[in-house]
Amino acid sequence: MSPSPPALLLALLLLGTASTVWAQPSPCQTGRRRIELKEGAAPPPEICISPGLVTSLLFDRELAPKVELEGRPRFERVEAMNRSMLLMPSEKLAPGERLQLTVRFTGTAAPASASFILVVYRDEADRQVDIFRAPRSSESCQAEIARKEEELQSCLQGQPPPALGGLARLLADGAFEDHTLPPRPLDFPPPVLASGAALQVKRLRLYVAKNRLVLEANVMNNDPSRPLRLASAAVTGASGQPLEPLDVVLPKPIPPRKNGSIWVEVTRPDENLPGTYSLQVWDEDKVRTFTLSGLNLR
Repeated sequence: MSPSPPALLLALLLLGTASTVWAQPSPCQTGRRRIELKEGAAPPPEICISPGLVTSLLFDRELAPKVELEGRPRFERVEAMNRSMLLMPSEKLAPGERLQLTVRFTGTAAPASASFILVVYRDEADRQVDIFRAPRSSESCQAEIARKEEELQSCLQGQPPPALGGLARLLADGAFEDHTLPPRPLDFPPPVLASGAALQVKRLRLYVAKNRLVLEANVMNNDPSRPLRLASAAVTGASGQPLEPLDVVLPKPIPPRKNGSIWVEVTRPDENLPGTYSLQVWDEDKVRTFTLSGLNLR
């Protein structure tokens, strides 16, 4: 006996609905995601987490010590320091669970706190979330537009999107203890300074991960009256070819007679390539610059 037309229509509708649900893309992002906090009543943003995977939350303001996390005993790792937070759920959390996270900020600017809903997924998680409490600067917006355009061009050309940074920001925020990712002091010859640069490189350290590395240069501003506003940096090989940049974390303007660190994250070079590398750092006007040459990054 063949099914009646109404029954057949119902079956087709159910199949179509199931296919639509199945085809919905996952909301989790393995790359870099951005959230802008808004004042007033608004649903808390959702963040994907997964047992055994680390999710890094990077804030643009300092966090207050008190953090409220629903189900905290069921997390293997919860670390909050300065402007960053690391979350790694344990297997005690089941897919589909929704947990509330509330953080508070130092200072008096609004909003004073922010809440998020952590949604548990199986083998999928947001790996790095940049969270902005204040309106983003034009430089930040332009950098994101440039990154999206680069990803689009890579997609159109059938190439994988470029790797994303994040390690430098975690190091700058003190997210790792030295024994977790031990730094290696680098010897360097006297830097080549631009005329009138009035600065001194106090320390250079190297952090090596599986497919990337981070250089930390601690710089003293010897100018008696002007702050030092570092703008960017690049790492180049012996042939002058730059290593692929992933991120540059800049210090706040360095006051006269004070020091600060710039963190430069690049792809890890092939260990079989000969030669040494150079680090070039420049300020906003590209006047107070310095170059460190002969660096061994292996």
